[in-house]
Amino acid sequence: LDNDIQGIEKVHERAKLIATAISSMEYFAVDLDTVQTNMVYVTCEKAANKVVEELQKNGIDLFDLGPNSIRIVCHLHIDDEDEQRIIQAFSQLS
Repeated sequence: LDNDIQGIEKVHERAKLIATAISSMEYFAVDLDTVQTNMVYVTCEKAANKVVEELQKNGIDLFDLGPNSIRIVCHLHIDDEDEQRIIQAFSQLS
């Protein structure tokens, strides 16, 4: 953390961008006020475990936290291409 403060800030910005994109999609909701760090909590109208399974087919590993809740955790190794891939994968489920 001491060595990459700008990187951490970029990760938080990336989480906010992903959250904003997903929140505009049908079947998904994100309380954007809660996206303050690298974690995004998504409420799904579909079963969360099924959404996670579908995203895993695209190489996207997420966590279902309950029947209708998913957590996305961004990190330093997620780049612009990954960001777009995540958004695209969610949009295909909408």
